[in-house]
Amino acid sequence: MTDKSNLKDIPVFRIEDNPDGHLMFYVKKYRPENGTHYLHAHKCIQINYVYSGKAVHIIHNKKYDLVKGDIFVIPPNVPHQIQPAGVSDTEIVEFEFDPKFINEFLNDLKKGESFWDFAYIEPFLVEEHSVRPRFNLVGKIQCETENIFNEILREYENREPGFDLIIRSLLLKLLVMVGREFTKKISNSKSAKLFERHNDAIKRAIRYIEEHYTQDLNIDAVAKKFHLSPSFFGYLFKNLTSKTFKEYLTGLRIAKASEMLKHTDDLVINICYESGFNNVNHFNRTFKQIIGMTPGQYRKRFMNGNSQ
Repeated sequence: MTDKSNLKDIPVFRIEDNPDGHLMFYVKKYRPENGTHYLHAHKCIQINYVYSGKAVHIIHNKKYDLVKGDIFVIPPNVPHQIQPAGVSDTEIVEFEFDPKFINEFLNDLKKGESFWDFAYIEPFLVEEHSVRPRFNLVGKIQCETENIFNEILREYENREPGFDLIIRSLLLKLLVMVGREFTKKISNSKSAKLFERHNDAIKRAIRYIEEHYTQDLNIDAVAKKFHLSPSFFGYLFKNLTSKTFKEYLTGLRIAKASEMLKHTDDLVINICYESGFNNVNHFNRTFKQIIGMTPGQYRKRFMNGNSQ
């Protein structure tokens, strides 16, 4: 996946940079000749659908032709650009959203597994395995997809009360539908085992972290244990949990320490080591940074019965 040095050389747009930056999503239908032609990236997820015509999608320094019915996802922080293909009737719908907009769906691997394959694993594998970074919809699924996008665009334009809730439900429906179709497609292809292996590895790695967070863990060792490159593992982990490996691990340790402070009378120094920290000064600073008070103050608060 793209490294940080590359991202320093290109603009990276936030959801706040859109005209409706106060929302957690942004929707538009546009013509490629009026779009962002230069290489750029986004902090959030983008899902794009080609309504008509042709265009060229550039990702990982490779060009891919886009035609009507193509749907593709740009994960966060992936440099890309879409260029016109010499025709004037091309229209593309772009739906950009903060993962928090559908956090429950993305964080539940059972609910979002198919979309996870399509949105996160496939674009990464483009680089090493030449998986094509798009999926072409035909027939009934194409009509249903266009109907959903049409309704999303209407709701977005009219802004009637509750429009954001309707758009969220339509987006979830779209992701489930596309995920199902993608699963059918991939199950009959030579890439099926590749997807299964990566999907299984990232799930087992997250379970491993949750079961061993009090031990001395680092991202390189965990990635190696599950036969993933550190960059790929870090990329998937951040997009699945919305946290870096270090942030996630620290959060688990602080949660463990908080429970021990509330329910035991162990010394703070013992709780520090038992929750996975190896330096009491670092533990105290981190605890205060995350919880807003020192471990001693936290314990005293609960001893006084003021847990609200």
